[in-house]
Amino acid sequence: MVQLLSAVKLKPSVSAATFAETIRQLSTSLEQQQLLSTTRPIGKRFPHPIMDTDEAPLDTFFVMSFESTAQLEEAVAHMTGSEDLSAETHRQLWGQLDSYRFTCWED
Repeated sequence: MVQLLSAVKLKPSVSAATFAETIRQLSTSLEQQQLLSTTRPIGKRFPHPIMDTDEAPLDTFFVMSFESTAQLEEAVAHMTGSEDLSAETHRQLWGQLDSYRFTCWED
């Protein structure tokens, strides 16, 4: 599996509910096209004084899981090179972000 951790800060005008609905729509569309395995629930940052050492002002997190690097690459190509619903939803998602950091790993 390939995991994608998205750490983001929403624009002040974007509610958590709006963001969650956009993530739900994107995930559903990608799953239906077999371009995504799962999306874990959205979480909020827990600023522990010792265990949380990242100084970035990111406060919203979620993980998307892909079956393989090939599936991840197909999803990226699809979202950046097509005009269908998932690509449009992906563009809407980008518009909701003030700042972000993405990390991938394989397990």
